[in-house]
Amino acid sequence: MPAVPELAEWLKGKRGVEADLTTYRLERSLDVQEGVAVPAAGGIFYGERLSGAFLGMEDGVLVGEPGIDPATVADDARFVRARRKDAWVALPAPQRLGFRDASIRDEEEFSETIADLYARLMREMRDQGVQGHVLVADVADAIELEVLAGRKVLFFPRNPGTFDLELLLEYQDTLVLPAAVLDRAPDLMDRFRVRKLVLLDAEGKDLAAAAAELADPDMLEAGGYCEDDCPDYWKSLVERAFIPR
Repeated sequence: MPAVPELAEWLKGKRGVEADLTTYRLERSLDVQEGVAVPAAGGIFYGERLSGAFLGMEDGVLVGEPGIDPATVADDARFVRARRKDAWVALPAPQRLGFRDASIRDEEEFSETIADLYARLMREMRDQGVQGHVLVADVADAIELEVLAGRKVLFFPRNPGTFDLELLLEYQDTLVLPAAVLDRAPDLMDRFRVRKLVLLDAEGKDLAAAAAELADPDMLEAGGYCEDDCPDYWKSLVERAFIPR
């Protein structure tokens, strides 16, 4: 979170542009990913903005006709696109929004409704030039995966140690694992069709080991996830993201 003088200075450069604290955090999240081949603006903090785009809600409870007002998230998408044409956007997965139902009265139908509306919001953002979405998830939810997983939507297991990766791989062909638990990959890749292996916080030796034992180099990517102040984190990640000769 920026100090007031920092935010005031930033706003001076945004004259004529509608901007707020969320806009600042979107821009900052991209700026610190300089050099990252596939940057992702946003993060869990963007949940507040998303929640405000859902209609029929009062304090996170569905009490009326469900719908969306995509205007603000579409504006954010255009802002991200203007900053980085190759950028994705990271969002909290729907369950993290904590919505509750007092209207539909059917748990499965309610979950499907929220996921469908979520898909519509993401399409609105992609229509404005966003390349795709990363959904930061705490649990693997079959309805969310069935409705949302796809070529332009990557579910990111926030804690792979407790996440149901088997269920995830029934819907997604990208496996995301911390490099420190690379030994989990062989079994999962034997049982599921994995087209891409993303190693988090990988060193060159981790990528080399994966290329030698598990996957072709063009199936491998080095990835990262940082929740705090991250400038040096991404710079270090980029510097390590190669297979030594």
